[in-house]
Amino acid sequence: MGRSEGWQPTDFGDQNPQTYEPDGSSDAEVREGDLINMSNRVLDEYARASLQTLRPMVRSGNAREVLGFVRNRPGETQHMIDAVGEQLMANIMRSHRFPGRIIGEHNTNSPLGEYVPIRVNTSIDSLDNTRPYVLGLDIPPYSVAANYDTENNPIGAVTINIRDNLIYYCVGESNVVRDMETGIVKTLSPSTRTDIKDPDLTIASFVSENDYSLPFFDNFRLLIEEMDKNGFLYPGGGAFIYSQIAKGAVDAYVMVDEPRSEIDPGLPFAITAGCTIVSVNPETGEYTPYHFDPSKTAESVPLFICAARPEIRDEIIRLYMEGKERRREEKESIEFYRELHEAHLEPPTPPFLRK
Repeated sequence: MGRSEGWQPTDFGDQNPQTYEPDGSSDAEVREGDLINMSNRVLDEYARASLQTLRPMVRSGNAREVLGFVRNRPGETQHMIDAVGEQLMANIMRSHRFPGRIIGEHNTNSPLGEYVPIRVNTSIDSLDNTRPYVLGLDIPPYSVAANYDTENNPIGAVTINIRDNLIYYCVGESNVVRDMETGIVKTLSPSTRTDIKDPDLTIASFVSENDYSLPFFDNFRLLIEEMDKNGFLYPGGGAFIYSQIAKGAVDAYVMVDEPRSEIDPGLPFAITAGCTIVSVNPETGEYTPYHFDPSKTAESVPLFICAARPEIRDEIIRLYMEGKERRREEKESIEFYRELHEAHLEPPTPPFLRK
């Protein structure tokens, strides 16, 4: 990612974004370094504003009202608290005359006012873990946003743990987390585990809803069987999970039919951490690198893997393909015995009972 000398990972407490003036005679002529600097200031201001605005709502359980449905995702709803986060970002971008547009699952991806041409795409999931929050479960909600340049390369990102008052920053070549109560900043490092049988291995997948849990367990039973008895399956995911991979808490994130709008806001953390991020062909097991593409925000990835180490990625794909073959054989066997039953024929004696 690009780096600006005017912005470093230790500068978080020293910015006054409202007074920032980019060089250049117009918004369209902002120099690359200044654009990166402005982008990161916008993200930092959004992170702080999210904590100031959303944290009291979360602590009091407010803004759960349903406003509408998520496009291309039947049954999923937008809540008031989702809209609050996106409006915060829009206001901050306008205050900077920022030459960007907000894209995500709850909007039409339109530019902000007259600040064109578009130089930055801002991908946002204004409240990740919305469903547990609406249900009243004691699970941290997050807000996640990332900026990408016109070539779809990440400029920076933030992930805000609203409940615990933490901000994860992806800036330049660094991933860090800042505790907003103590001011302590820690550098993040991904896992170096390479063995799927490692007892400390953690695989994450969003399996909290049937649309995702049934396909996961149908496709990845062998993966669960292969893991150590102490291996951990974390049943959560979404845009925030990439900060957890970046800090080494999660070794891999695996999803069937993962919406791109759940990937893109947190993706820069995984890229900066050196993770392998791939879209897998479910039929062949072949994979291609995943890239941000604003024209595909409303689409999903049939089989998506983000892993800290390529060895873990390869094992996941291997076990997926072996499980796929096992399911094919089981289906053929069931069909065979069904046809025998319908024809009133005796089934053959299983091999292990033959003399």
